[in-house]
Amino acid sequence: MKRITLSIIIIFLLSTYLYLENTDLAFGHIITFLSIITGFCITALSIISTSNFAKQLYKFEDPKNNSKTLLHNLMDTFKNCILSSSTAIVFILVTFYFSNVVFYKIEFLRTCISIKSVLIGVVWYFTIVSIIIFIRLVFMFSKFVIQSAKRQ
Repeated sequence: MKRITLSIIIIFLLSTYLYLENTDLAFGHIITFLSIITGFCITALSIISTSNFAKQLYKFEDPKNNSKTLLHNLMDTFKNCILSSSTAIVFILVTFYFSNVVFYKIEFLRTCISIKSVLIGVVWYFTIVSIIIFIRLVFMFSKFVIQSAKRQ
């Protein structure tokens, strides 16, 4: 519940106080970057699935959650990265689709909010989340590779 509330607050801030009017210019670059992240994740998953590395990770329990193995943990992080990147891309495409539509704006507390600004806030939120998850994934993956190399 805390995560959902924090997410809504961040999206609200990105839609109002931190709203950037020229984000349409950045969205093309963001789509390219997120597509590369998604491609990297899918490629890494296919490489991991055919390696002994996956078998080794499956043997070890996750220290934080004993109902999962380290392989489950790694797969969940890959899944979250792909889903957040794909969600951001979908919202960018929806924003482009509605770019010429004029929406009613609500003004309060010296701020202005509309459906378009909320969509842009959601795009920035999922872009930031995708980057954070991807960085965490790279660090986690590098630790697993080092541990695997030690065991061989």
